[in-house]
Amino acid sequence: MTSILLLQLTLIVCSLLLTIGIMIYLKHEMDLIILPVHHVGQKLVHPLLEKPSPIQMNDLLQNNHKQQLLIFTDTACPHCIPSLEQFLETKKQRELDIPFSILLKNGKEEDQELYRDNQTNMRIISVDEQMTNIFQIEEFPYYIMVEEDETISYAAPFPDGLYSRLFEK
Repeated sequence: MTSILLLQLTLIVCSLLLTIGIMIYLKHEMDLIILPVHHVGQKLVHPLLEKPSPIQMNDLLQNNHKQQLLIFTDTACPHCIPSLEQFLETKKQRELDIPFSILLKNGKEEDQELYRDNQTNMRIISVDEQMTNIFQIEEFPYYIMVEEDETISYAAPFPDGLYSRLFEK
């Protein structure tokens, strides 16, 4: 009877040690496979975020709005028009009062008509590669919010994070 009990205890201890060993091994393997959380799905923060705008907004836009959302697009970008349409629909649904301008890279007169609609008074400004380089834009579309004091408070290739910031104010 004692030998059976001792055998059962030995088997239980061996199973526990084997389970712990397997868990440690799997954890080590997962650490090798999966990047740390601060790398997963994240890009580096835009270098101009929370810094002064590289150019005066009055020089670029010829207006004196408090805030200004700059939407950088490119005529060769297949995602720009759908992204802009989604932005306009969200702006309308949430009744956001935010002045914005579309900075159309390599835009020509006929390209600007792609972005026009009858309900929104969109300001479309043709810009060259030099302007996109000044704002360090590497992908399109790209949304940059410039505050009244001309600091950049938001910079991302999508406007989703911008909506929550606008509601906080």
